[in-house]
Amino acid sequence: MRKLYAPYKKPNPLSAIIFLVLTIQFCFGQTYQDSTLKSNNPLKTSLDSLVQRSAEHYLKSSITFDLSIGIIKEDLAQQYHFHRGAGNLSRTNTIFGLGSIAKTFVGIMLAQAAIEKKVNLDDDIRKYLPEDYPNLQYKGHPVRLVNLANHTSALPSMSRDYDEKYLDRITRLPSTAFREFYSVYTADSLFHDMHKFTLDTVPGTKFRYNGNAMMVLIAVLERVYHQPYNDLITSFLKDQMGMKNTKPQLSAKDEQRLIPGHDEHGKALPFIPDYGYRAAPSMFSTLDDMLKFASANLNNKNSAIALSHKMTFTRPNGMRMGLGWMMGKEENGLSYLMHTGRDGCGFTALCYLYPEKKTAIIILVNDSSGQDRLAELKDILINNIRF
Repeated sequence: MRKLYAPYKKPNPLSAIIFLVLTIQFCFGQTYQDSTLKSNNPLKTSLDSLVQRSAEHYLKSSITFDLSIGIIKEDLAQQYHFHRGAGNLSRTNTIFGLGSIAKTFVGIMLAQAAIEKKVNLDDDIRKYLPEDYPNLQYKGHPVRLVNLANHTSALPSMSRDYDEKYLDRITRLPSTAFREFYSVYTADSLFHDMHKFTLDTVPGTKFRYNGNAMMVLIAVLERVYHQPYNDLITSFLKDQMGMKNTKPQLSAKDEQRLIPGHDEHGKALPFIPDYGYRAAPSMFSTLDDMLKFASANLNNKNSAIALSHKMTFTRPNGMRMGLGWMMGKEENGLSYLMHTGRDGCGFTALCYLYPEKKTAIIILVNDSSGQDRLAELKDILINNIRF
């Protein structure tokens, strides 16, 4: 659909001045505290005030109840938690869904396998599959491991095609049956369906965001390490970064610390995790752990993390791809690594890293209103943080 734009109007000088004054007040003025909000914000610094005003603005939405913001600046990590309405304020160990940020973890594990010389990034993926797959090539060009991690694999976006009536029936299942629907689709199921995959372009030449390719990569990593991905990634995160609360699969005890997610209308959703191989990877974490993750990526001392940041593909819009990570520049020229995420359990998340400034912004919410709202909140923060 063609976009329609309003005709250009010369700005009114008085309006511009009023806008500037309001912007300055928003960012640096006295903080107005909404009495319906709970927060741990100490309100002692200009950053505290900026975060408070930004959070209050975001939480005006009737469908948002919890917002956690983590900021690293000059090696100092700060956590801000906000809650609107009845109930308790989320805490350091409250678990949120990360959605597609999970893909950055998969990319790092591929990098680790390459560092350990278990794989080469340019390996044909068929080297690690259980059967022959003559279909996993296009005009003699195979799918390579790096293509799975940077969304250039040319694989289909779903492991199976589902008609709308079938999907509608599945979504109406009781939560226990819905969980079963996900869990019964195993790595073997995926390997079976991969015989039917058809490529329509040369792998490595075209960007198409692809959660299914990431699931293929997870299945490959499990075969390489002879270990379930859940065990593989949780051990790596705990040993390398001290992240004890970040995992693709939650135990019953973990679920007690999982904050309720909400749909786009503000309705609380039952937790129905996708622990199978149907669509895309999952990951759950806490704000405390995500700040550790951000710090490790900013420091860039871990060899696998460093490799995951290396450019592997450049999109037509200038966005560069690492292994799972997306890299670009803000309008002010500040370079970043980033990923955002939104899942079906009612969570939206954002992770932006600014290595040049040793700064990171993590935002976790339990609403489904979309990644654009988090990006707007991030823009307010990064454009007004005093470096």
